[in-house]
Amino acid sequence: MSKYNYSLDQNESDIAEAYAAGEFSPIGNLEEREKIWQSAVKETTKKRPINLRLQEGDIQKVKTMALEQGIPYQTLISSIIHRYVKGDLHTSS
Repeated sequence: MSKYNYSLDQNESDIAEAYAAGEFSPIGNLEEREKIWQSAVKETTKKRPINLRLQEGDIQKVKTMALEQGIPYQTLISSIIHRYVKGDLHTSS
């Protein structure tokens, strides 16, 4: 009996049994595949500098908020944009 609270269909059970029996082996060079995936991760997390014109009052408010949080203001701006594009931050309408 599994320690997890789920059930497998027949196909999933067959795969799990084959894996437990050692019937699967890695395809290709595992180290090379790892390098490829690590490179892909780096590309998706790459940061690029941009120029942005903001109102002076907004910049001062963001700098104050960042200071209160103990982080650089550019990090705060980046975080706000990131949360917004992920859908975690919404504008009021």
